[in-house]
Amino acid sequence: MHDFLETEPALALGLASVLVIWLIGVGSDVWRRTRGRKPQTRSPWWHWVVTVVMLWSLAAISVWAWSASGRPVITLGFELGQGWQNWVAWALAIGFLAPQILQLVAINRSDDMKAQVRALVFESRDYDTVMPRRRADVWGYQIVAVTAGITEEIVFRAFLISVFALWMPVWPAAGLALVLFLTAHAYQGVSGIVRILPVSVVLTLCYVLSGSLWPVIVLHVAVDVLSGVMVWLVLPRAGMIELPDRAPDAQPVG
Repeated sequence: MHDFLETEPALALGLASVLVIWLIGVGSDVWRRTRGRKPQTRSPWWHWVVTVVMLWSLAAISVWAWSASGRPVITLGFELGQGWQNWVAWALAIGFLAPQILQLVAINRSDDMKAQVRALVFESRDYDTVMPRRRADVWGYQIVAVTAGITEEIVFRAFLISVFALWMPVWPAAGLALVLFLTAHAYQGVSGIVRILPVSVVLTLCYVLSGSLWPVIVLHVAVDVLSGVMVWLVLPRAGMIELPDRAPDAQPVG
């Protein structure tokens, strides 16, 4: 580690900054959840603003650190990718996304499925703090979705995997970055982390195989945007959704 500080000061500073902000974010989420507070019923506009600013700041830090270390920014994953591994990555991304689209179409056509999804989403006592509370606010959530799809891939896939790979083989580096990515979503609760585990694994596989951010950004943005569309379908047409109290024995996550 001492050699890394001497030979790669920009990367060390960038990594430290990302990890500190990650620790603060996860710590605040765990603290809030251990208090068992009821999720806010009002639209989380302030939460969205803070999230967007934080994510773009993390992405900017990552790109700066990589560039300041003397490496071309394009090698951080902004190349299109070549070879059969790149095609496999795109096939994985499209193959994962296709059932999500078909499921959304089925929900839109069935009132029974809408009722089931509504009960699953809003009565779980674990509704995400960044999700909209009324239809009129869904477009704001979609800004967060696009932001997350771009910036989280730059930070948690491209930057962290690339830096960790300086110390260890690429697959363990990818696994460590995956763990950090999952714990960064502590605000979603244990059930939320379990829910995003499959797509998180696919995103990691796609990036490591292709070395390119483009398939993972497309998949991540699409999945998050589709989740916003699904919530729009099941939110009440007027007014805000009433969220139940969290269980009194809510436990910390992470």
